Amino acid sequence: MTRRRWLIHLVFRALAHRAGRTLLLLAVLAMASSLATALGIVSFSMGKRVAEEVRNYGANLVILPETARLDVGSGGLNFGVISEPAYLRQKEVEEALTKSALPGDRSSHLRGALRFRNSDLLVEGVNFGEIRRLFPWWQLRGRWPAANEAVMGSDLAARLRLKEGDMVELAGPKEPLRLRLSGIVSTGGEEDGLLFLELRSLQQALELEGELTQVRLLVTTEGESLTKRAAVLQRFLSKAKVTEVRQIARTSEGLLVKVKLLMALVTLVVLVSAGSSVTGTMSTTVLERSREIGLMKAMGGTRWELLRIFAAEAALLGLAGGVAGFFLGSGIAWFITKSVFTLSPEISPWFAGVSVGVSLFLALLGSLGPMIAVFRLDPVRSLRGE
Repeated sequence: MTRRRWLIHLVFRALAHRAGRTLLLLAVLAMASSLATALGIVSFSMGKRVAEEVRNYGANLVILPETARLDVGSGGLNFGVISEPAYLRQKEVEEALTKSALPGDRSSHLRGALRFRNSDLLVEGVNFGEIRRLFPWWQLRGRWPAANEAVMGSDLAARLRLKEGDMVELAGPKEPLRLRLSGIVSTGGEEDGLLFLELRSLQQALELEGELTQVRLLVTTEGESLTKRAAVLQRFLSKAKVTEVRQIARTSEGLLVKVKLLMALVTLVVLVSAGSSVTGTMSTTVLERSREIGLMKAMGGTRWELLRIFAAEAALLGLAGGVAGFFLGSGIAWFITKSVFTLSPEISPWFAGVSVGVSLFLALLGSLGPMIAVFRLDPVRSLRGE
């Protein structure tokens, strides 16, 4: 038998001879790595779920024109402010969005007034494909409009006594518009009092080609703050202002951060406790094997070979504990996410690496002190039983 094979044989024999202590160390390492794996999977799954829920809150950035303002007053008297209509240049906004490369969805809006039954009617031009992606909570009775069709807010439709299929004739500065109502929309917000039609049709009707009143953005932050994203976009829009609108989303993400911090603290406490347990168990093993260690040194075994034996034992225990911890942690994570958060866990193969890494780290770190004791052990004194 070669020297290397003899050392490998010695490692496995040592683990098998102390089966009880080996199983105890495996259990400690498996429990520690399984908890780290379970909390990691739960945290990752919750993060994805919150990201999906944030999309349901709608836009988190709004691009608005710099409204022209005129102060009215004289001397010490101030009668207020007159604001003139201001618009965004659609081409400039699109160029700014391209340069800033912000990830996410957007919707372009133009709001104005057209005459209907001898009174002004608030209308908004939109791209309905963008609206369906950015505002999934809109409840539509009927269907989304095709060419020469529109949808009307539920409050406005009730006030005007209109329903799906009715024709609406609107008068503008240029030429009248005849639109069929394809559906009635309800959002619980100001949209319930508006008439929505295709953006280009309204731009032509109001003689505002290429003009917008606002652009709404749903930007994914991906670890970077929304304020920084807004600042990047603002640099390319000198004649507009970029505003954050994400109170609810920020609250949800803040809660997620606190939950993740709590999970990290619990994991840290468990890892420290597991590391202490491994250190104590390995130290006891060294004391019990002092004569065996002294005999191997007396027979010609070098200190580095003895260290390799103990390091190999710790590595085998860490590897086995990590594999067991991954499967156990995945089961715990599945139970928690299903029973508590009612969502499917996001179990990724790289969590196996995390589990094995945690277990190996604990096993080797816990064996560091005992291995130093092995390195310094005097074979003569250990054979005497001192």
